Amino acid sequence: MNIIRENIDDLNAVLKITLDPADYLPKVESALAEYRKKVRLDGFRPGKVPAGLIRKIYGKSIQVDEVQNLLAETLNNYLKENVIKTLGEPMASINTPPVDWDSQESFEFHFDIGISPAIELNITAKDKLNDYKVAVTEEMIDHQIDDYSRRFGTFEPTETVSDEDVVKGDLCQITEEGAVHHEEAAPAEEDEHQHSIHSHGTLIYVKNIADKTIRKQFLNARVNDRLVFNPNQAFPNEADRAALLKIGKEELKNIDSDFEFTVTEISRFAPAEIGQALFDKTYGDGVVDSIEAYRNRVREDLERRYSREARYKFHMDAKASLMATTGVPLPTEFLKRWMLASSKDGRLTQEQLEKEFPAFTEDLKWRMIKNHVIAENKLEATDEEIREQAVWTAQSRYFQYGVYDAPPEQLFRFADYLLKNDEEKQRIADVILENKVIDHVKSLFKLVEKAVSLEEFNKLTN
Repeated sequence: MNIIRENIDDLNAVLKITLDPADYLPKVESALAEYRKKVRLDGFRPGKVPAGLIRKIYGKSIQVDEVQNLLAETLNNYLKENVIKTLGEPMASINTPPVDWDSQESFEFHFDIGISPAIELNITAKDKLNDYKVAVTEEMIDHQIDDYSRRFGTFEPTETVSDEDVVKGDLCQITEEGAVHHEEAAPAEEDEHQHSIHSHGTLIYVKNIADKTIRKQFLNARVNDRLVFNPNQAFPNEADRAALLKIGKEELKNIDSDFEFTVTEISRFAPAEIGQALFDKTYGDGVVDSIEAYRNRVREDLERRYSREARYKFHMDAKASLMATTGVPLPTEFLKRWMLASSKDGRLTQEQLEKEFPAFTEDLKWRMIKNHVIAENKLEATDEEIREQAVWTAQSRYFQYGVYDAPPEQLFRFADYLLKNDEEKQRIADVILENKVIDHVKSLFKLVEKAVSLEEFNKLTN
């Protein structure tokens, strides 16, 4: 066995592996012996097929398999023993000599490899990054309390319609003859209008009516009033109109008639009063017992929220700075070839590759920088940290669905469920490690603390 490495440049090399009979024949003989014990051929008892017949029938295919297996083992061992960090997977070189399995005894194989470059962070004591602090104002606290007040508000019945009200009623299509089918219609009339559209219990938020004239019709209307309008004018958006009429979008194209809307209920939104009931709904029974304590708790929440957002901003800035200042050369052509070859069922086209390759390389460069920092500083995600992050992930998922007060035991169960999935657990560990990378990098930069208003911070993040 002979292995020769030929460097093309710092990022590309060719490994030439030569296998002689002495390298693979013992494995072939052992495989033939094992196969003889198992094979079944007509006229022979199991394990009694002559070795020569086994070799004649199966010898060549077994030799091919054993050579391929030995080749893969040799290649992997060489890379590991010589501590060669590669990108992608070794690929058969286009210059590999052709193989004649019937006549050759020695075989030569060539493999192209993409070599991972050495990473070195170029951060000096002069390099600066802004560390933003968002100042929480009384106005921001007022706005947040107003948000809680509306979140826990209720709809209450009222007598006349205003611009902010929700109106419930029955919506009936007016036929070409100008007739409207109502629930009290006689059987003959009902049969006559059986193909017209009737949407009962329809809810209309007056403020969402696009046409000003139609919206004006609704204002000051009372229960049992009947209003006539064209839904196409009132709700130009197809999704809104389909929901209003309770039909599929595909049915809308043939509908351009007036409808009669009979008002059955009028509801007006009333924000929750700022008092103990609101305090309890926001933070739990008895946790806050005065407006002063409530405002302080809201302030603390806002400070935590914007501290997290400022940390995320720093995270993005630090990542961008590292990407810009850290040289990460890549074996571009090798990677493109590898991506095409490893694409499932050849689904990746050359055109798609050229379009997606820049994003792929950006992601690859960041992972290489991140892994370098992790290895250099022996960073790790402990089981305790993974568990804690899983609970936070569970809470974030609940937040997405508007659930802000999930009990701890429910969060713990959800976290346990997440951690049973190996991919989910790895994603959680990756989040922890990336945060540790940023924490380490933060210690290398000169930090410039900058107090900013929420408006200024929003402009920065946008």
